[in-house]
Amino acid sequence: MSEQHKFAGEDEHAGFATPVQDLIAAAFLIALSLWIMVESVRLTNPGSLSTTPGLLPFLTAGSLCVMALILGTMALRRRAAGATAAEDDEKPEHVRTAMLAAFIGAYLLALQYLNFEYSATIAGMELGYGGFEVITIVFLTVILAIFWTGVLWKCLLVSAVWITLLAAAFRYVFAIPLPGSL
Repeated sequence: MSEQHKFAGEDEHAGFATPVQDLIAAAFLIALSLWIMVESVRLTNPGSLSTTPGLLPFLTAGSLCVMALILGTMALRRRAAGATAAEDDEKPEHVRTAMLAAFIGAYLLALQYLNFEYSATIAGMELGYGGFEVITIVFLTVILAIFWTGVLWKCLLVSAVWITLLAAAFRYVFAIPLPGSL
């Protein structure tokens, strides 16, 4: 890739896979997501659309399918441009991988043993913010700061917004209790 379009993903040291590898991955992901979408539609609906058990798997598989289509399109373009080998091949960083495993273990322990919940009434609606949100924001911020190599406040902002929206969807749309909450 040219310097002005340098790839900066989750692991800046990983480089690209070959276009053929990306095409294989895209085909597999498209097939998997289509299968999950079909199976999620086949689940029985006990109530309204918002309570159907297949809604979240369908939406997740649909977004995965769109991303796989984008991956496949990009791979076809790279293959047509003559890219045949991965760029910047480097050895995997075992230390960072071990750190990630340790962080995930610590995260799971924190969710298991740190249970709390705060709630506030805003506009007549009681909004809760519990252990899941706080613990996940802290751990995700640390993981993003290490692996994404972004500025700390950006990592915190991304973590806080994403986890708050995700938790709100589970709490208020699907009425599913979250771990680490009372």
